[in-house]
Amino acid sequence: MLFGMIFSAPLMAFEVDPAPQDSSMIYDFPEKMAQFPGGADAMDLFIRKNLNYPTDLKNGGVGGKVYVQFVVEKDGSITNIQVRRSSRNQFLDKEAVNVVKKMPNWEPGSVRGKKVRVKQTVPIAFIP
Repeated sequence: MLFGMIFSAPLMAFEVDPAPQDSSMIYDFPEKMAQFPGGADAMDLFIRKNLNYPTDLKNGGVGGKVYVQFVVEKDGSITNIQVRRSSRNQFLDKEAVNVVKKMPNWEPGSVRGKKVRVKQTVPIAFIP
């Protein structure tokens, strides 16, 4: 019995509270992920309607996928937009960033019921 008491007491002293402590912390995988209003299908529709695929590139067979990373803030706004992985075409990369800038506010993510900042990455495909 003494053995169990000696080793269980120190474990309790090192418990970590998973609640958000620092309001500037950015989560990769919070309990509840941030999401585009209406979900993934609504986001796909938004991208298709708002993407300006340059005609000369499309007709020339220039395509690719751009991964755009950004932060969904506690109020749902989008900040820190950047190309995470390029299509290797600066015009497609720029247009992918532009379409993310046009997005409405997202539903913010949360940890233990508190809204938190969440890092998101969205792939945007340009298919000729």
